[in-house]
Formats: sequence, C-alpha cells, structure tokens
Amino acid sequence: MSKPYDATTRKLIEMGPLAWLKFLGVTITDPDQVQVIDSNLSTVSAEADRVIRIGGLRPWIEHVELQAVRDARLADRVQWYNTLLGYQYAVPVHSVVMLLRPEADGPELTGTFERQHSAAGRYLWFQYNVVRVWQQPVEGILAAGLPVLPLAPVSDVGKMTMPEVLMAVSERLIKEASLEQAATLWAATHMLMGLRYSEQQVAQVFEGVSAMILGIRGIEESSVYQGIIAKGRAAEGRDIVLRLGKKKFGEPRPGVQAKIDAIDDLSRLNTLLERILDVSSWDELLASPGT
Repeated sequence: MSKPYDATTRKLIEMGPLAWLKFLGVTITDPDQVQVIDSNLSTVSAEADRVIRIGGLRPWIEHVELQAVRDARLADRVQWYNTLLGYQYAVPVHSVVMLLRPEADGPELTGTFERQHSAAGRYLWFQYNVVRVWQQPVEGILAAGLPVLPLAPVSDVGKMTMPEVLMAVSERLIKEASLEQAATLWAATHMLMGLRYSEQQVAQVFEGVSAMILGIRGIEESSVYQGIIAKGRAAEGRDIVLRLGKKKFGEPRPGVQAKIDAIDDLSRLNTLLERILDVSSWDELLASPGT
C-alpha cells in the first residue's frame, strides 16, 4: 500500500491493539497480555504491517496486513511473513489481510494459499483471514474502539450520508478522546476517506463538517493538530515546487528530488517558489541566494 496510508494505519493499531483485536473478532481473556511488538523482519529485509503479541500460557501472534492497492502476490507475501514471524518469535501466528478498498481485492484472495509441485502435488497449504472493510457495516465500526473509527468513511455506510458518518465519529472523539488522540484520529479519518473519494469530494465534505472537530476545546492549539496542518502545507508546497520546476527545468535528478522531499520548512519552500522565475536550473534554485 502507499506510504501515507501505511504509516497512518500502523499508527492506529499502535494506539489501541485491543480495539483492533476486538474488531477482528479475536477473543482476549487477559488484556494485560496484549502488546504491539517489532514487525521488522530485518534478517530478510522485510517488514509486516503490524504484529500484536498475545501472551499467557500459550502465547501467539496476530499479524495484520493492511492493503490499499492491488498486489497479485499478496497471499504469497502474507504466508512468507507468517512463516518468518513464527520462526523469529517461536509462537503460532495468525494472519489477517485487511483490504481498505475494492481496488485492492482480487480473485486470488480466497483465505487460503497453496503451492504445488508437478511431481509431488501440494506441498504447502496456508490459511489466513480476509476482511474487506467496505463490506463491514458502519454501525459496527462506529461502536468499536477509538482507533478503529477512521475506517468508518471507507466502510459500508448504508443509508447514512458521509456528513452523518463524520458527525458520529466527531461525537465520539469529543466525548472519549484526549486532545492529542482526537487530532490524530481526525487526521487519519481525513486521510483514509481519500481512498474512496476524490480530493475535491473530501475537501467539500470536510469543509462542511470541519467545525465539528473544533468543538473539542483547544484542539487547534494541539501540537499534533498543528503538526498535521504544517505537514500538509509543506507537502503541498513541495508538490508545487516540483510541478513548476519540471515545467521550467525538466525532470529533476534523483539527488535534487531527494533534497526537495526533505524540505519541511514552509518559509524555505516559499523562497524556492519566489525564485523559480529568476533562476535557470534545479541546482541554481536549491543553492543559497547569492552563491
């Protein structure tokens, strides 16, 4: 899946692994035994999306793989991660694939994966669960734990309108979430909504309901909220610099692209935009004025 959704959904699972396990139908008898553990399988340069360890007398792992784009080898990859996790932590591993939109689905995602040999027949059989979020009733998601709420706009909303869905999310955040949690979850809701609707549609809907989240007193002063706004503006600024620069200077070299991608300072981005008309190359644009 693309990086923004990847980071966002991983963060949501970190915020409340118990809420996600409950949403996935996993029965937990001792909540104190649940923890998110390292998902980096560094020995083979692989990293699963999120890995939750359930301790106790018979510990096991719930492996959650989130997907927003089509991957014809997804089942193969999930089986690979499952085997690596089982070997690394020496406990049973259960894998679940969460498809965030229909575009990520495919006929090969049946819940089982197998390999066959022309001479020996089937030599590997692996079972996993598939959750298609757009088929999940929105009522269940709105009643789930706070970290699951951002899935509401991409679930089966039924007869509810999108403003009504966002209102329901907002009401729970106002009642139950801390200032920092509310800022993070509202931003995640905004981002995941982009999986189903165009940028223009998302902007129109959120413009009509954005005042709701400001009902959480002081959220506009939250460092998380301000950080989200700043990052969004910086990303937009970088995109404008690249688009205008490409028209004037042509495609940037990888090194130039990396330098621009690393700029988070809005004043620096504004300076670059002002200088584009006055310089003749990417190198001259990125050089300090006067050099």
